[in-house]
Amino acid sequence: MNWGKDILLAFIFLLIATFCLISLMGINPKPPVEFKLDSEKPSNPWIIETIPDGGSIFSVLANLNLPLKEVGLLAFNFGDYIDVSTIQPGDTLKILLSEDKQHIAKMMFVQEPITRHHFTVSGDSLIYNLEALPVTKIKRILEGRLEDTLDASLLAMGFAPQDKQIINNSLETEINFARDARNGDFFRVFVEECIFEGKTLPGRKIFYVQYSGKRTGTCELFRYEDAEENSVLNGLYTKEGKSCHSNGVGFPLSVIHLVSPFGKRIDPFYGTWAYHQGVDYRARYGTPVYAVANGKVTKAGYNSGFGNEICLKHPSGLLTQYAHLSSMSVRKGQSVKKGQIIGRVGATGRATGAHLHFGLIKGKKYINPANLKMVGTEKLNTTQMERFKTQQQTLLKNMENLQHPQAVAASTKK
Repeated sequence: MNWGKDILLAFIFLLIATFCLISLMGINPKPPVEFKLDSEKPSNPWIIETIPDGGSIFSVLANLNLPLKEVGLLAFNFGDYIDVSTIQPGDTLKILLSEDKQHIAKMMFVQEPITRHHFTVSGDSLIYNLEALPVTKIKRILEGRLEDTLDASLLAMGFAPQDKQIINNSLETEINFARDARNGDFFRVFVEECIFEGKTLPGRKIFYVQYSGKRTGTCELFRYEDAEENSVLNGLYTKEGKSCHSNGVGFPLSVIHLVSPFGKRIDPFYGTWAYHQGVDYRARYGTPVYAVANGKVTKAGYNSGFGNEICLKHPSGLLTQYAHLSSMSVRKGQSVKKGQIIGRVGATGRATGAHLHFGLIKGKKYINPANLKMVGTEKLNTTQMERFKTQQQTLLKNMENLQHPQAVAASTKK
């Protein structure tokens, strides 16, 4: 049995010789692989915040514990690029701080999945860049029959609540649904949808609405589009150019872009929380300002922080305020008509730039101007009607192409 011991000793000797040889040749064993734990991964430098219900850009930025004056000014400048009335709960704001974590260096605001607003902070200003992801636009004709209510019928067809409301409110100006609508009435809607990654985005553009019934007759509504994207005139009208939203006061400007809403905000001058007793609209210096309703001028002069200010008292008892004007074209005691030019946009008083401050006063208390129902016009004028008639013909032709593409192709070949 001694041969077994000899084999074991030989194996041990061979193993020792191998290690000695490796040492003499300078070959080192391969170091063990180091695995990094998840906690060692580089952290995302961006702070990601979601706009909560009832929240605002002011409230989200204020949570960063940065100098409030800087936050207030950046939030106000933010509104110069984005109409803050379009901000919805669930929108995302991403913030990148400076190296010392004391200031904001960059921001990115994401609206829906396709629109991204990029901001780089440069002193007290913002450098802005818009990134819009490509979408597929599809025009469709949707038809249905009334079942119970128009609201329920439109929702059952897949219309978003905001789209349904536009259609319903527009038709109600021409049709008494409570008295005349009947189950089985026919309706047709011509829309443009934006498709992103196979999904239809909310906010269809509504070009045409038709409603037909035995008691209602046939009602047709066409979309009018002005040259300006945010024109107060854009919307649905009857074939004759009558607005579907004629009951209400006018707008103080012909193009509306809300910079700062009514309510609590950080004052961009003092850096303290304050109550904004009105709304601020972006507008170029010298833009005409209109009386929103018939009334009498109670103030027309310089008023400290408001600069050049005009106040109108209306038959309803409400007062409207127009501030920071560059010039005024009415005087105290003068009667004015709805839609009359009373002044022009400026930056007088305590203002960071040209804009219109619009206030609404009931009794002695400021109330939210968003409570006013504002309409662009009761009826399109002669020049607008010429444009509208051309647009109507284009819409009807586009609908014919969708409904009867073969017939249109055949007529084209002839």
